[in-house]
Amino acid sequence: MKLNRRNTLIGLGTIVAGGGAALGTGAFSSVEAARSVDVSTEGDGSALLELEIVNETLAGEGGEDSDLIEFDVDDLNQDALTRFEDAFEIGYGGDEDHSYSLEIRVDNENGDSGTNLFGGDGEPMYFEGSDQLGAGEGNDEVTLDVVFDLQGENDEDDIPDEITIVAERTTGS
Repeated sequence: MKLNRRNTLIGLGTIVAGGGAALGTGAFSSVEAARSVDVSTEGDGSALLELEIVNETLAGEGGEDSDLIEFDVDDLNQDALTRFEDAFEIGYGGDEDHSYSLEIRVDNENGDSGTNLFGGDGEPMYFEGSDQLGAGEGNDEVTLDVVFDLQGENDEDDIPDEITIVAERTTGS
């Protein structure tokens, strides 16, 4: 066979095709890989909503360096309504022009949205004050009264162990 350009190209093509068949296509049917995920949260100083107990009587073991807000309710009067004025503060830390409606609730045991703790309605613990927050409302913080109503059927065991604070944006982009 005489070596010319056509024969050289055919020969190179045959070598490449044969090499590909011998080495495989490079396709695969499955891959497994171990991956890890790190999740971190920011403290209230970096959050859009800042939460703080501002009444020293209610301040719990959490303290300034803790991410836990805790009400110390060991010395409540039984069979009485105890009000801590200007006790709990929710602040808006964002610089956008948003406003929020606030809800403080005790979730039901089945995980559904539970009882709203704004305004009482027979609850052993509730909050009073504005439920609107944010730049659009002209108030970057809301200070709430915390009320413990241990009159009648309510007693200290009825005070919720955990509450959920929900802020839903009502204005802004």
